[in-house]
Amino acid sequence: MLGLTLEGGGAKGAYQVGAWQAFRQLGLEFQGITGTSVGALNGALMIQEDFDIAYDIWYNITPHMVMDIDDRIYEMLSGAQINNRSIHIFLEEIRKFVKGFGFDARPLENLIKDTIKEEKIIQSPKEFGFVTVSLTDFKPLEIYKEEIPSGKIVDYLMASSYLPIFKSKKLDGKKFLDGSFYNNLPIDMLYNKGYKKIVAVRLLSIGRIKKVEKEDLEVIYIQPYRDLGGVMDFTKKRARYNMKLGYFDTIRVLKGLEGKKYYIKNGLCEEKALKFLMSGEEKMIKLLAELYHLSPIKPLNRLLLEEIIPKWALLMDLGEGCSYADIVIGLVETLAEYNDINPFYVYTLEGLLRRSIEIYCKDKQKVEDKQKKLLPSADFLPTIGREKLLEKTIKVLLRHHEGLLLE
Repeated sequence: MLGLTLEGGGAKGAYQVGAWQAFRQLGLEFQGITGTSVGALNGALMIQEDFDIAYDIWYNITPHMVMDIDDRIYEMLSGAQINNRSIHIFLEEIRKFVKGFGFDARPLENLIKDTIKEEKIIQSPKEFGFVTVSLTDFKPLEIYKEEIPSGKIVDYLMASSYLPIFKSKKLDGKKFLDGSFYNNLPIDMLYNKGYKKIVAVRLLSIGRIKKVEKEDLEVIYIQPYRDLGGVMDFTKKRARYNMKLGYFDTIRVLKGLEGKKYYIKNGLCEEKALKFLMSGEEKMIKLLAELYHLSPIKPLNRLLLEEIIPKWALLMDLGEGCSYADIVIGLVETLAEYNDINPFYVYTLEGLLRRSIEIYCKDKQKVEDKQKKLLPSADFLPTIGREKLLEKTIKVLLRHHEGLLLE
């Protein structure tokens, strides 16, 4: 039996519909599905096999499909600047929020009522369960479809999705809270039903995740390496981007593609990767040693192999166990990202490198100006310093590495 677990994460849930699109394309079938919050809602639509409905909802999502909120207020709450003209509107909405103890989530409730079909879920041979939390009892509730009272699936799904910013509503005399406060990735619910192989679609959202460490359990994780935005970013632009990301990230994992931010087929063997890394000019090694404040006492090849190449892995956050191939792929991905190469395509490593160099050569000054705008000028934060150092590293490589030689 193959199971699927969907993490909660509000607006980030569009990512899971992209993953679903890839599952369908690859012919992957799941016998059981569990989820929390938006993961439970997407999971219910999967049990119903209503892909087109789910796709249409997320592709056309707007904030007021989820909660009753003025668009101007939503923009302000999503990070837009509050100025002298808008401050009174913002304060009035906050006053209403406090008085009413939350935003009105009736639009979301109506959406769930319109799309979730209890009869289809109950009659499906597939197992289904999700998580919510009873505030009244101070107890979590991990519930399977067969345990839900007749006619109450919609209500319990709403309970699983009840964020603290929403007005509280009682279900059977009890108040409930979003299930992410207990277990945002309920893999254990499938394991307890006998599933030993589970695909888990992460959203990397805020919430508690219960560890499930079993020797007889295999979990295949699908997760984003690019930002999914905020849990309240219910905009079409963000949802459509996340759907694409979910599709390609799933293809990467299930088809064995390489890369993190790009999708690379026919990668690189260790022998060729090491040869590529060691083919830099002497001037490149000296410039990088100066950039990294390394001692020039060692022979240049030792300096490159023992100090500089590990520094690249550190700058790209590849981890201690990364291979030489991982480092080469990371460098090419970094170059591609700096040149704003479209990520939603399956490239060969050579093709991605060639495309990146072509764009850099075509409009070098424009690319470098864009990089300066993307990177903050301050160096006091470690991550900012790392990004700036990585940018300078790429510039040195572009000028003095035989595999990337531009001049």
